[in-house]
Amino acid sequence: MIRSLARSAPGFVVTAASVALLWQLIPWTPTVASLRTADPLFVALAIACLVASLVAKTVRWRLLLPESAPVTTRRLYRILHISFLLNNVLPARLGDVARVAMTTRQPGIRLGHVLSSMLTERVTDTVTLLLCFLAVSPFLPVPARYEGWKTAAWVIVAALAAAVALGALFRGRLRSVARSERLHRRLPANQRIRAEASSFADGLGRLFRRERVVHIWGWSWTAWVGAFAINYLLMRALAIDAPLAVAVLLTCTTNLAMLLPSSPGAIGVFHIAATASLLPFGVPEARALSFAILAHLVNVVPVSLIGAALLLASRDRLSPALLRREASPAAQALGDD
Repeated sequence: MIRSLARSAPGFVVTAASVALLWQLIPWTPTVASLRTADPLFVALAIACLVASLVAKTVRWRLLLPESAPVTTRRLYRILHISFLLNNVLPARLGDVARVAMTTRQPGIRLGHVLSSMLTERVTDTVTLLLCFLAVSPFLPVPARYEGWKTAAWVIVAALAAAVALGALFRGRLRSVARSERLHRRLPANQRIRAEASSFADGLGRLFRRERVVHIWGWSWTAWVGAFAINYLLMRALAIDAPLAVAVLLTCTTNLAMLLPSSPGAIGVFHIAATASLLPFGVPEARALSFAILAHLVNVVPVSLIGAALLLASRDRLSPALLRREASPAAQALGDD
């Protein structure tokens, strides 16, 4: 327990600093007043887009898992919602651990399959966001005094593109190592580790299989178009007059910000990223922060409520002891001869 809290401490520090900064810099009275003017119709449409986006992500996830496994897309949808709920309320991204724990209980799915599918999700999401930023950046009405921010964004994009390119470059080598006899000789007594390494390599290969690649990338783009629509509709809800390109930029910056350490739900870092992304386009500070608050609520509350309902109705029982065991799957595997 103490070790888990220690790992979560940097995230809580970042969240506290972010909230304190926003509290000092942005007036809260007009922020609250702006929130009260939000059009409920646009908010409802944004929530509908959120649900549709999660459905698309679930279908993509099913395509990344073995086709021979009998697990249904409906079952994976429940698992995904429950993992999001736990990520929103528990530290150290224990929702991802719970996602692994629940999925590996399904027939025909190994730990390597789940880990490779989650890694492949990250790759497709990163590539999609990079391409979207490249597509809309020429159309962003950025004032001259913010050109430095745009340059910094291009540097970040270049670094992420290099990371993705390196991952693609060494993909084949990783798969060959996972299947190599040398690895098997080093782990002579543990058949489970051999099987997990092989399943991980097979899972990574699914992204590039000819019969699945179009469907996987198609559902990935569908999910992110839904995410762009959420931000655009919420801007309309608060009468923020900004083009669709800004909604795409918001999606990119907030998702990148959530990679930073923070408290559960990415409180603080999400709000700073969303607020800072709107300020260069002439949006008043209070209205920009009201958008950040509304967008965070829309992305967290409906998903968490659905996840809580599904968890209560689920046969999965996720105790703290189970999550601690699943948090170190390699150590657990080494214990099985």
